[in-house]
Amino acid sequence: MKINFTKKEYQTLVEMLLTADWIIRSHEEEPREETEPHGALRKKVIAHFKEMGMEGDFRYDPQADEYFETSEYEARAPHMQFIDAYEEASFWPRLAEKLAARDFAAEVRARGERVGSDVEGLVDLFEITARYEDEFAEHGLDNVQVVSEPTARMH
Repeated sequence: MKINFTKKEYQTLVEMLLTADWIIRSHEEEPREETEPHGALRKKVIAHFKEMGMEGDFRYDPQADEYFETSEYEARAPHMQFIDAYEEASFWPRLAEKLAARDFAAEVRARGERVGSDVEGLVDLFEITARYEDEFAEHGLDNVQVVSEPTARMH
């Protein structure tokens, strides 16, 4: 199969590919076998960067056999706006959900019960989550503190 792209379509495809690559592989400390096909497809597409008008945006490193974004491209990379917006939009609800789950589990354990999935428990969990969401919407992280307990000394 052969697909023809205009230069503008190719550049849009690269932005989409880099956005997906960020989600799939940016958190990896070492490459994982299950993400190798993603990296290979990224390399295959980006290999055409010069002929598609992106010669100042990428460079090829023959030792690594990999294409890298130039610092100039990274500074103005359109896909980073999408990633930043996604991370900002997902951060607050995830933080609220995780803190609510922690608090809910602590409340249930304090009552000597087991954490289950009953409807009343879910309503309580949603209420706690909503309180956190309201707090974060009004104050952001201003009222968030991490309280560390002194570490126990090992003998």
